[in-house]
Amino acid sequence: MESINNLKGYGKVSDQENQILQSPLPKPPSRKTLIATVSVVCFLLILTVVALTAGAFTRPSHHPPVSSASLKEVCALTRYPETCLDALSSSLNESNPESILLLSIRVASQKVSSLSMSFRSINDMPEEAAVGDCVKLYTDALSQLNESVSEIEKEKNKGGDWLTKRVVGDVKTWISAAMTDGETCSDGLEEMGTTVGNEIKKEMVMANQMLSISLAIVSEMKKLLLILH
Repeated sequence: MESINNLKGYGKVSDQENQILQSPLPKPPSRKTLIATVSVVCFLLILTVVALTAGAFTRPSHHPPVSSASLKEVCALTRYPETCLDALSSSLNESNPESILLLSIRVASQKVSSLSMSFRSINDMPEEAAVGDCVKLYTDALSQLNESVSEIEKEKNKGGDWLTKRVVGDVKTWISAAMTDGETCSDGLEEMGTTVGNEIKKEMVMANQMLSISLAIVSEMKKLLLILH
């Protein structure tokens, strides 16, 4: 009897077990829930990739500026090395002497053009002949500098060595003529007792220094090519 009761006991289900058996099974997640979960995961992955990519592009470069070493050596040969560095360092894309020379002439041209416009803006006093002369002189100086750039670029486009005695001589002549125009303007203002504003005086000093820098660079170009190449 006892063995039978034991067997019957094994066949009984307790109330707790019965509740577990009768409780509903958890429903599997719906298709919409799965899609939403996958979308969130993909979105997070995309954000991570974008952040890593942006970090790669914005990470500061450890390479030195293109212009630093060569430009310092070039400017050291001029009378105004600090002006040379300040004026050219932010715009120089290539560090070879030819590019530095062209940039220096272009910067000088900008200064001269600005001066021409400044004198033209105050040339409203007929008795101030010196001002009108300065307009003409700086206009002529700008033309001389444009000739220099055109000649260099024309010879470079032909290929080969553009630094021939003729081209270098022409460029030096044109830059020297532009400097003479500036000096003639300054002398004329002084002789006539013409007063101009401090800003124009500063422009004249800067233009003169940039012309001097350009002339020094073209004069030392052969030497610079040997040093820097």
